[in-house]
Amino acid sequence: MTMKTNKIRFSVFTLAATALLAIALAMPAPSSAGVLNLKFSSFLPPGHPATKVLEAFVKELGETSGGKVNVKFYGASSLGKAAEQYDIVVEGMADMALTCCGFTPSQFPLSLGVQLPFFSDSAETGAKLLMEFQKRGFMGSEFKDVVYLFPTTTTPSQVFSNKKIAKIADFKGLRIWGGTDVFKQVCDLLGATSVVMSTPDVYLALQRKTVDAAINSWTSAVAGYKWTEVTKYAIDISIMSGWHCSVVMNKKSWDKVPEDVKAKWKPLFPKYTMKIAKVFDGVDAAMREKVKKDPKTELIVFPKAERQKLAKMLVPVWQKWVDSNGDKGREMYTVYVETMKKIGKPVLVKLPGLYQE
Repeated sequence: MTMKTNKIRFSVFTLAATALLAIALAMPAPSSAGVLNLKFSSFLPPGHPATKVLEAFVKELGETSGGKVNVKFYGASSLGKAAEQYDIVVEGMADMALTCCGFTPSQFPLSLGVQLPFFSDSAETGAKLLMEFQKRGFMGSEFKDVVYLFPTTTTPSQVFSNKKIAKIADFKGLRIWGGTDVFKQVCDLLGATSVVMSTPDVYLALQRKTVDAAINSWTSAVAGYKWTEVTKYAIDISIMSGWHCSVVMNKKSWDKVPEDVKAKWKPLFPKYTMKIAKVFDGVDAAMREKVKKDPKTELIVFPKAERQKLAKMLVPVWQKWVDSNGDKGREMYTVYVETMKKIGKPVLVKLPGLYQE
């Protein structure tokens, strides 16, 4: 037998083994002794602040089922990439997953309203709004292929810049990385240029000053991407709101869960919506405090009067979203205003003909 023949046989064996592993991951977990085995998928890395909360959620699902259901946690994109999480649930490769609308924006135009500028001032506010939207049935049409268990949302975006921004006029002419089509609309109104590049490349671009500024949450910018190492200013402005993410479940898998277990699970959903929001807000607050104490970075709180002027400037961004979603968009904006007033939060973007005092 030649060495070439051995190499061919080894390659065939390797390919076969890889294919069998892929099939095994895609197949539903076998049940034993009447126990329903389910897979929970997350794209978040082990060190992400939300990972421990999701692991606790998965553990509590099993505990509250009284031994009838066992849920195994698969993190760090082990079952699929971030943008694939929704599809792997639909296809049954995972029974549940954390997914984010922002990865496939064309699929969730209504739900992306959460990411509009000045939509919310914290993850907790965003979570309360999302739960109200879920209660009113807004998620039904866009999440029709899955069971929408509960929403989560991240914290708003601040601006990290090498140029001082203390008023609206300071944005003019800046090259700013933001990462979404909505932020491009914001930049156009500010007289700034929205720069497109992959997130890991932003650090070097800020360092080389090929971009002037970038937006992200305190947590992601400071702890994740270390942008404060290569910028002079951190502007506390909450210009863009957090991402709309959610935990969804395969319909067939949901149907297999015993009704008494479903009844025990349902109170866990709002509980973990708020748990994740509080974790995000807590870490964000800690990162903001870290920036405040950093002698190399100047923390600028964007003036309240300027924020109000900016909110008026950004009305066309909201109006475009409302108009593109028709009656549902108008209804969702109305519920948004009602909910913000109910929880004691100011509505900054007031749409003519829809906003009422």
